[in-house]
Amino acid sequence: MPRRSPTARRACLMTAAVTLALVVGSAVPATAACSKRVVLYDASWCPYCRQVRAILARHNIKYTIRDATTARVQSDMVKRFGDTAVPRTIIGGVLIEGVDEARIKQLCR
Repeated sequence: MPRRSPTARRACLMTAAVTLALVVGSAVPATAACSKRVVLYDASWCPYCRQVRAILARHNIKYTIRDATTARVQSDMVKRFGDTAVPRTIIGGVLIEGVDEARIKQLCR
């Protein structure tokens, strides 16, 4: 295969850059996919919490994290739920326990 001249390489790079700019520039900006308030009771070490965070991110759902490893949040959880199990997601006042992508999507319609 013959080597390209420096001018040909530059032209190829410029074409690729322009193409990329057009593709990126035409992308539709992401919008929040849930108009309801979403709160996630979460622990950073919890693999199931990580799964719920990934689901929320994948569906562009904005949410607030309540850190279930702090004494104040644990006290609140015991009062509200009777224990400190995570993950717990509240969407518009409806509680989802564990990982349930279908339910999250349903509540955010």
